[in-house]
Amino acid sequence: MNTFLKALGIIFLALLTLKFAPVLLAPVFILLVTTLVLGVVLTAGATVTVLVSLAVITALAPIWLPVALVVGFVMLICRLVRGPAVTA
Repeated sequence: MNTFLKALGIIFLALLTLKFAPVLLAPVFILLVTTLVLGVVLTAGATVTVLVSLAVITALAPIWLPVALVVGFVMLICRLVRGPAVTA
């Protein structure tokens, strides 16, 4: 009798699970869709940020390339004036 009641209880729980499955799966589905949308939005935002950064770097290249060249020459001349590094 005890085994019969256990089997009946398992069948009852299985039926309850099947009955409430849509109610339990709806929040999971909503969470999945929300995560997917958030991932797409963040990926698009990161892509736009990278493209804008590249556009700014490209637009400012006539300014920062000569400045970097002058700074490099100044550092090279300072290093040549100082002489070779002494290693102990």
